[in-house]
Amino acid sequence: MKKTTKQLIVLMLILGVGCILEGCGKESNHSVTITLIHAWGGTEEDHVAMREIYEEFQEENPDINLQMISMPTREDMMRKVEDMIMVGNIPDIVSFSGTGENSTYDFMIENNMALDIYPYMQQDQEFADSISEVNKEYWSTENGELYSVADALMLSGGYWYNEDILRAAGIEKVPKSWDEFQTMCNQISEWALNEKNEVKALQPTVEGCLYCMDHMLAGSENSRFEGHNLIFQDEIFNNAINRMKRMHNSAISENADYSYRDETHLFNEGKLAIYINGVWGAPMISKQIDAKYALLPTDEGESMSCISSGLGYVLGNSGNEEKEKAAVKFLKYILSKKVQTKILEKTEQIPANPDISLESYKENKSRLYQAATLVLEADEKIEVPNNIWSAEQKDYFTETILDVLTGNLSIQEFEENLENKQK
Repeated sequence: MKKTTKQLIVLMLILGVGCILEGCGKESNHSVTITLIHAWGGTEEDHVAMREIYEEFQEENPDINLQMISMPTREDMMRKVEDMIMVGNIPDIVSFSGTGENSTYDFMIENNMALDIYPYMQQDQEFADSISEVNKEYWSTENGELYSVADALMLSGGYWYNEDILRAAGIEKVPKSWDEFQTMCNQISEWALNEKNEVKALQPTVEGCLYCMDHMLAGSENSRFEGHNLIFQDEIFNNAINRMKRMHNSAISENADYSYRDETHLFNEGKLAIYINGVWGAPMISKQIDAKYALLPTDEGESMSCISSGLGYVLGNSGNEEKEKAAVKFLKYILSKKVQTKILEKTEQIPANPDISLESYKENKSRLYQAATLVLEADEKIEVPNNIWSAEQKDYFTETILDVLTGNLSIQEFEENLENKQK
């Protein structure tokens, strides 16, 4: 009996050693290990889909060990990246998802922590062609370097509306001017009051207010951009704030935690007529809602939209040639036609690769197609707020806009503070 026990122990030890050796053997197949940190760590369908796409890179490239750090939100991701940088642990790939300019991104550039993609583009024309022109135009430096590459375009400058509510309220066509937009909101509010239902015309987040403000300032004939900065003019700024007061004072949530998820929920419940978001909001809208996209108004009534490439993937300048090549290989993978098509089909983000056509999705993704086509065909295109407002300006705007709209902060002080936080 004791002999049998000893034999079993010996056998288990042999098996254990074998497992360890097998594990070591598998690890040795990875010629290089790279780290990817991203903000697709949530439970939403598009988050799950993007993580699966990342994992498939590992399956297709067994020689590269892709270590993913998945964060649930962009804010969590930014804090994690900053923590890693502070201890000298620069990630090999950071997916900024449109946030971080003027702060972490600038810090990486200034301290030679980001890898210039341009030399790799020169060596590979197919790779160069897979990067969108708006990405190259906006993110290329004066010296010709390129440190940020996005896998999706940001199409916005409009809002989703519940066509059933607009029809019930007697709205026959979407407005082209801000005055018409205000009239539409008033008409929806009056209808809701008469019907004694809980429908509101609109209840945007503070980020939604920023999109409206950006559109109002950029849409003015006398208010243009200087480089990547807005030109602040008192009269135009005052008019925009007063217009927003008329639009939103009775609708804005006083809850500081009110987010796009809350706004989405209200819209999907049929309690909100207008949902201010980009084209990317399409997959978040319930199939039970008859939703369509419309562009935000302008002073003159011409059509204007936002087509941008936000801050995307930034590769770490580690000085390790193997790691850098592996990171570039990941970037080529994410921009390939096969993966770009998958990103479109699974997450409904608009592919950055210009070779991907939306025409084939006209029927089976009609909502996305309608919104994207409207944005792409607008008379004038501007940048999204993330590319125009500095990080400090955006933070200040979102933290204090409710105080301005409720009269607790003067428009003059608000404008001066914003201008002082210019890039």
